[in-house]
Amino acid sequence: NEIMKLLDNAMAKAPLEETNVGQPFNRYEREDASLGAMGWAQISGRFRTRPHALLDVRNITHVDEWVSSLPRGVRRTLKKANNQNFTVTVKPIRPNEPAPHSSLAHFRCVVDHEVRIYGGSAQGFFDGIQEAIGRYMGTTRMTGTIREYRNEEGRVIAFAHEVRKGRTIRGQWFYSTSAAAKSFVWFHSVYDLVERAIEYDDVDVVDLGPSGSDAFSELKARYGFKSVEDWPAVADYLGDFWYSDDMKPTKGELFDEIFSRFKGN
Repeated sequence: NEIMKLLDNAMAKAPLEETNVGQPFNRYEREDASLGAMGWAQISGRFRTRPHALLDVRNITHVDEWVSSLPRGVRRTLKKANNQNFTVTVKPIRPNEPAPHSSLAHFRCVVDHEVRIYGGSAQGFFDGIQEAIGRYMGTTRMTGTIREYRNEEGRVIAFAHEVRKGRTIRGQWFYSTSAAAKSFVWFHSVYDLVERAIEYDDVDVVDLGPSGSDAFSELKARYGFKSVEDWPAVADYLGDFWYSDDMKPTKGELFDEIFSRFKGN
């Protein structure tokens, strides 16, 4: 029938499962796309956004200090999270290249994640699909670093998207499959993020951003993250975006960025 013909045609044109197909945005475009999701409207004083969940790491010298300050149930969860059989790969989002998570495999994670949140009905399913498309388009056009989680079979089961700017490291996005949710992947990503923030000399605050529900705010609070309304007063985002040495902008890229800004104005 016609529906099956449409499906066959779509599958014939679909990219391979792990082929990155995102648009190769330049550095300025990626940074500009990141600012809105980071809450730049409040940082720039235009209007107040939702409270952010913050953890000040300046007086913490080792990740074990943070863990020991948490409730017993939380410590148990983190122990389980650190004893799973997934692997984590760090993938920087490079300017002028497709994002390393712009593949069908990563899109499946986003869809699974959003449908799980919105699901329970036919309308919830379609709402989840719609939300997933927008979120996938958003995360793949931003700057930052991807921490990709794979199971024992080598399949992508989750990814955490981080952005580091000024003296703050932001857990920008996190998406996972249903199987990953049962493997404590989100808890591992929080532990890993806090551990690295403590080790970095030029990071003061870990920001897990706003929460979609009171329950999620309460969950973050159990891990030591305080909900702060005037979060720009605590989380310093006023410095540059952070890049590894091999990704520092060249003179040519800086010229392109200036030209892009001029065109945008």
